[in-house]
Amino acid sequence: MNAELLILRLVHILGGMFWIGTAVFMSFYLIPAAAEAGAAGGQVMANLAKRKLMVVLPIVAILTILSGARLMQKAAGFAPGYFKTGSGHTYAISAILAVVALIIGITVSRPAHLKAASLSQSSVSDQTSKEMIQAEIRTLHKRATMASNIVTVLVILAAAGMAIARYM
Repeated sequence: MNAELLILRLVHILGGMFWIGTAVFMSFYLIPAAAEAGAAGGQVMANLAKRKLMVVLPIVAILTILSGARLMQKAAGFAPGYFKTGSGHTYAISAILAVVALIIGITVSRPAHLKAASLSQSSVSDQTSKEMIQAEIRTLHKRATMASNIVTVLVILAAAGMAIARYM
């Protein structure tokens, strides 16, 4: 078997597992727990930002998508006729879902998480400023939560499509 194909499959499958696992964990467990914990939850999210989760995750997602595109090129050469088949159509829809998930993650979820983490670290003595910052953090958490939930659903659907596409 071709070494490039093996490496691409490993990157694609392991990257997808990391992406989906992280998305599910964050959406269903970490974000709700952090929101309930209040200021302590903000510190946890800030520590995740410090550990560069919001840098690593998009990189893994991009590598997953690029390796999948190369696998598709090797398998079908992006032939239009292939995408008219059940398998090709399912792979294409799944790929589009993954790309949309990446775009939402990078443009909505990531910035909201990072800004909320940054604001939770700010120290202000004035009570009015504290209340304004807390209100902004709540708004950012709502935006980040909604975006993270959408991303999670999209990557689950993309993975499900990839898993069954061969049999369509």
